[in-house]
Amino acid sequence: MNVVLINPPPHHVLEIHDRPEYPHLGLAYIAAYLRESGIKNISVIDAKFEGVGLAVLEKRLSKQKIDVIGITAMTHEVSQAQKIAQMIKRISPSTTVVFGGAHTTALPRQTLEEFADVDIAAFGEGEQTLYELIVAIEKGEPFSGINGIGFRADGQIIISQSRPQMTDLNALPLPAWDLFPKSPTYPIMTARGCPFQCNFCMRVMGSKIRKRSTQNVMQEIQANIEEHDARNIHFVDETFTINKKFTHELLDMMIDAGIHKKIKWVAQSRVDLADYDLFVKFKDAGCEWLGLGVESGNSEILKASRKGITLEQALQAVKFAKKAGLKTGSYFIIGHPNETRKSIMDTLNFAAKLNTTTVAFGIMVPYPGTDIYDMANSGGGKYKIISPEWDDFNKTIGNSLELEGLSRKELEKLELLGYFKFYLLNFRVLDFLKLFIEQRNLLFAVFKKLIRKT
Repeated sequence: MNVVLINPPPHHVLEIHDRPEYPHLGLAYIAAYLRESGIKNISVIDAKFEGVGLAVLEKRLSKQKIDVIGITAMTHEVSQAQKIAQMIKRISPSTTVVFGGAHTTALPRQTLEEFADVDIAAFGEGEQTLYELIVAIEKGEPFSGINGIGFRADGQIIISQSRPQMTDLNALPLPAWDLFPKSPTYPIMTARGCPFQCNFCMRVMGSKIRKRSTQNVMQEIQANIEEHDARNIHFVDETFTINKKFTHELLDMMIDAGIHKKIKWVAQSRVDLADYDLFVKFKDAGCEWLGLGVESGNSEILKASRKGITLEQALQAVKFAKKAGLKTGSYFIIGHPNETRKSIMDTLNFAAKLNTTTVAFGIMVPYPGTDIYDMANSGGGKYKIISPEWDDFNKTIGNSLELEGLSRKELEKLELLGYFKFYLLNFRVLDFLKLFIEQRNLLFAVFKKLIRKT
């Protein structure tokens, strides 16, 4: 069996996420699992990381015999994934097209209803699911006994039972980075799952935390350095410090092994888990940046989001991180349910007060699988869906929703105002100019969009 795994290219390279600094971790895990399970002919095209467009992708695919193609996609990427599905069906009609990722996990039935070129919609963790699918296809067996998929049979769409989540993450092989182009930066995930209940988050890997052992994580760090020449590590856990005992142990192992002398790394955490002594150890272990989700600078909005944090905790967390010598980043959402101009201004002012090293403002997106999605589609939270197109489900350049009394144009203006206030109220003119240069494509796109609406 010849299997190809694909991360689709973006429509346009505007944001940093459109050309990420590291390759796709999910595909690397799936490829490694398939290979260890006996599927030998596997290739990966991380079109987003490689900077490969659809035209080049088609040339590469047309040169291969492909039995199964697996395409991952978040919601705003799914139309690009569909173009690839159409492409492969034109090149090789017998190829089985499998969609996976966050969007398909949230909407497996709708994915099959909407995209005729998709044969299988895989939801949940993909390693075991894709392996069982490949075996069934190779043997000509029915899909009815495979958990975690949607498929068509006798003119009907069948959605199977959810697949139980993996409990022993140590049993997974290390990501198959040898199938990707070399990168100076690699992602590492020390756990899967998130127990928190934020109304804007899908929790695509479930609500139960499943940790790897510190020894297993250290093995991956060493492999990335020795086998793949890594110079940077991005810990992509939703909350890196969810288990402080684990984190302390891992950091101690990294320091003892001299990892801090070989690489730099970044991570994300929650402000209610801030610990000055832990942050000092972060610095000693080679951490150079810590991201913190704050989401709102208005106490009532923040409480309603079910983030479970306070503004006081955010102030304390940033204070601890700065005192420990860490660079910091803060994340905020504009357009929470029942948001007003005043509550958004509270957010912009609070962000400027925190004065983290970097900041990111994003307009709320009603991602499928979230409470916000259900609320927006039922007219709650003073929301109004203004575009049903999945391409518009993007935090900055998108066009998915607005609120009563706050048009999309006003939300976009406030988003831009946030950056002006953050940098200029803190007299960080050089940082502001640097941001403008680095994000010029995105900023020009936003300005162009605002001008069109005038």
